[in-house]
Amino acid sequence: MNKAKKKKAEILSENVIGSCDGYWEWFERSDITVVPYRITGKYLFFSRNRELLVEIAVSELENGGFHQAKTHMAEIAPPSGEYVLCLYYKDDSRKHELAKKYQNRIELKYRYWKSDDDTLAGKYSKEFIERLTPTDKKVFQSKRAKQQQ
Repeated sequence: MNKAKKKKAEILSENVIGSCDGYWEWFERSDITVVPYRITGKYLFFSRNRELLVEIAVSELENGGFHQAKTHMAEIAPPSGEYVLCLYYKDDSRKHELAKKYQNRIELKYRYWKSDDDTLAGKYSKEFIERLTPTDKKVFQSKRAKQQQ
């Protein structure tokens, strides 16, 4: 997190604070100064309902064993119309647990795990690609082809 750009922290629940950096709203445990594991990626959730994503972030940080998350600030309108929630963690060991937990949330699209290495390389998960429409698949495949050139 870029602490130099962060605004004053806001208390969101007993153990969760939020702060903004001009683009992202960050969520962190207020009672833990150092995350007890090395973060290597994130679980991704998409929704047009930003408040739902904030609710999930706060709940998972407060009760789910997660320590850090982010979503677009309320003033930022994502080009796709969908906000993203990045729920940071050490590995993909909880992807099925989260899928089951949030499967009945109609306004929510869960895109599983994405490692930091895959993010830097422009790679997408099998689960993500399988859920795309044929048109969206073409867009992501062309992005990946451009990155490999």
